[in-house]
Amino acid sequence: MIGGYAYNLYRNPRATGDIDFLVAADSDNESRLRSVLINFGFEGTLPESGKPLLEDGKVIMLGRAPFRIDLLTRIDGVDFDEVYTTRNEMTVDELLIPVISPKTLIKNKRAAGRPKDIPDILELQTWLESEPDN
Repeated sequence: MIGGYAYNLYRNPRATGDIDFLVAADSDNESRLRSVLINFGFEGTLPESGKPLLEDGKVIMLGRAPFRIDLLTRIDGVDFDEVYTTRNEMTVDELLIPVISPKTLIKNKRAAGRPKDIPDILELQTWLESEPDN
């Protein structure tokens, strides 16, 4: 998990229009993801079998805000391997979820350069300075 929901797990919850997940764009993941999406009723929205589902830089948007799910294959400032190796795992409603680490989230939000991310960056930095074990 990345983005606003990840921020919300670390700090003060704020409104966000979607939940973002970073996924590796490889053939194993593609096959598993296609199967999951078909099981959840998204078959009609997927590229036909044989055409790529996961492409570098592509975003798959499922549903509508505020319940939309975004599946991203790339994010600003960090690559999948860095996000994966530095991730934290958090339990949400009895489900273990990999979550981008606070330091990596800051790096991502800085690289994105969006004004709306500035308060998140400042809050995360302040929190990390006061709680060095995070």
